[in-house]
Amino acid sequence: MQDTAIVWTEKTWNPATGCDVVSPECKHCYAKGIAEPKRGTPAFPVGFDIMLRPHKLNEPRKIKEPSLIFVNSMSDLFHVDIPDDYRDRVLDVIRDTPHQYQVLTKRPENAARYFSTRVVPSNFWMGTTIGIQSSMERLAWLKRIDAEIRFVSAEPLLGVLDFGDLSGIHWMIGGGESGSHLFRGEDAERRAMARYDYTAHRWMPREDRAPWARALRDQCVAQDVAFFWKQWGGRMGHDAGRDLDGRTWDEFPRTIAGGWKTDLVRKPRTVQLPLIA
Repeated sequence: MQDTAIVWTEKTWNPATGCDVVSPECKHCYAKGIAEPKRGTPAFPVGFDIMLRPHKLNEPRKIKEPSLIFVNSMSDLFHVDIPDDYRDRVLDVIRDTPHQYQVLTKRPENAARYFSTRVVPSNFWMGTTIGIQSSMERLAWLKRIDAEIRFVSAEPLLGVLDFGDLSGIHWMIGGGESGSHLFRGEDAERRAMARYDYTAHRWMPREDRAPWARALRDQCVAQDVAFFWKQWGGRMGHDAGRDLDGRTWDEFPRTIAGGWKTDLVRKPRTVQLPLIA
């Protein structure tokens, strides 16, 4: 388990690694960019293919201070190649420890199937990625899961999203894509929310893409969903800053299971992990 500079969590825990592309949000996956160059090494012997890591299962038990933990930052707990009995072992650890666990999937239909015969632990936050309108069907699957906290990650945000009814959703994370591919080329024009200013020698938010972020924020404000604007992006996530219309948006769910330390999670750090193209 590692401390992390991801601003909406505190630690990452990877009892499994590996994944594959399921939608446009995956095209420049930072986790794949980390794992694939290390294929054949002790750290990633199978690169970004699915790999179970049972030796990591008990890591959360060693942490005494209740922490906010992002599960499988290098994978997807609900990937079809991760067996249910292994997920059961992960859930046993979650249920038996004092932490809050953020689980983010691009396969909420598989999560809904899994939890149709199991109780969701009270400290298990269930999230899904929706960064483009064509992924919106994931919202309905997420709502079927009886988690105390359900959240959406709109990162990378690839256009204006219309969520419609956000009832039952407690938290929204938004953010622009990052990576060296955004310096130039077709993907820079289609996907980037930030642009490199060669005169000023710095990344700047693209005003023509600000409506993407504002639409996300405004829907959350109107429907009382906590909103967290993570970044505009650039080569690295923090390059173009985090301000949206003159302020940062660092909201977390108001009511958090298990008496979570709300004051702490409302004061995120300002540094972020570099994302690899």
